[in-house]
Amino acid sequence: MNKTNDTVEKSLHISQDVIAQIIINCLNEVDGVYSIAPVMKTPRQIWLKQENFGNIRIGLVDDVISVTIGIILESGTKAVAISETIQEKVKSSIQNMLGLMVARVNINVCGVHV
Repeated sequence: MNKTNDTVEKSLHISQDVIAQIIINCLNEVDGVYSIAPVMKTPRQIWLKQENFGNIRIGLVDDVISVTIGIILESGTKAVAISETIQEKVKSSIQNMLGLMVARVNINVCGVHV
C-alpha cells in the first residue's frame, strides 16, 4: 500500500503595517505623547497609495523584532518616564499579540508640542 504524507508546511507572514498599527495603538494609550514624528512619503507610498505611519522603523531578523519610534511629546511632560512606559507597552503588546520576541524598543524624542 502507498503511504501518504499528511504533513503540511505552515507559514505566517505579518505585514509591517500590522506591527506599526499595534505601536500606534500603544502610543495612543500613553498620556503625554502628542503624536508620532512625521516623515515625508516616499514615491512608492504615493504611487501605491500606501499609508504613512510616521517615524516608525521596524527590523525583523528571524522571529526577533527591533523597533525605533520617533515621537513628539506634550509640553511639560517627563521624557524618560514616558519613554519607559512606551517601551514596556510596545514590547508587551507585540509579544502578546504576535508571539514574536522584541529585542529592543528605541524611542527618539523628535520634538515638543507647545
